[in-house]
Amino acid sequence: MANLKNISLTISIAVLFALFIGLAIDAFYPGPEHQDFCTNDRAYPKPYGEPFNRTTCPDIDSQDPIYATCTQDKGYVTYEFDKNNCQVNPYCETCQVEFDASNKLYSRNLFFITAVIGIIAILVGLVYVGLDAIASGFMFGGSLVLIYGTVRVFGDLSRVMRVVVLGIELVVLVYIGIKKTRT
Repeated sequence: MANLKNISLTISIAVLFALFIGLAIDAFYPGPEHQDFCTNDRAYPKPYGEPFNRTTCPDIDSQDPIYATCTQDKGYVTYEFDKNNCQVNPYCETCQVEFDASNKLYSRNLFFITAVIGIIAILVGLVYVGLDAIASGFMFGGSLVLIYGTVRVFGDLSRVMRVVVLGIELVVLVYIGIKKTRT
């Protein structure tokens, strides 16, 4: 029965620690919000009394050079709407590219933050020998935080960097495990 209590305490500490770290990071270092980059205020027609009337709207010029340059900029062509709900004034919307770049930078920074916190928590678990269930909880929680940061940045890494990052993390954890079992 005491073993079940220790397991419960270990899992509880691990999950709560990981949640605490995740929520603390979100509170003090929030990620970019899509609506901060892509408001689309200009891209959607506003409700006017008249419905769209094809005969009163000018034709869209698909040969407009904006289509080629916008594609090169990885954006998409969108339009403003006039009082008749006609598409006018094409422009290149690159807000998604800007959001993706900001989110990629945020994920990279988050990875470094969670890696440091995760490894510190694992090391705290190694040196804290007062109660094995608490030490194991911090080690497990640190591992969860490390995994979260890795998963968050994983899609932004190249194939080679994915292997390198996972290899380094595996080596660090195996080294810590060896040190733990030898002491």
